[in-house]
Amino acid sequence: MTRNTSTVLIVDDDADIRELIKLILEKYDYRVRVAADGSEALAQLHAGAKPALIILDLMTPRIDGEQFVKQLRASSFATIPVVVMSGHHAAQKKADELGAVSCLTKPVEFDELLKTVRRFTPTRLKRDAA
Repeated sequence: MTRNTSTVLIVDDDADIRELIKLILEKYDYRVRVAADGSEALAQLHAGAKPALIILDLMTPRIDGEQFVKQLRASSFATIPVVVMSGHHAAQKKADELGAVSCLTKPVEFDELLKTVRRFTPTRLKRDAA
């Protein structure tokens, strides 16, 4: 049996979306951190957060998703995979341009969210987690 031991950072300016995704992922044993925008997310990374995956809304205040990815890629956190999450019709194209590993379209289906997170985060056997 596997156990999710990864941390996922959710970056979205909508508090309800952050909380809903957080609850879903925590139900499946993921550790979750949240940030309202790219500035807050970068501050968490620089303070020591080590997510296995970042789920990123493109349209956030202060530092938007595009600027966040550019700063992320120019830092020591460049290898963290990013999944773009957006309701914008051109989100997939922008995700490709930014080098995101995947793109989720809002409103996000729970099954698709979990499938994507599982695809890009490591798991280990429960007996190894003890």
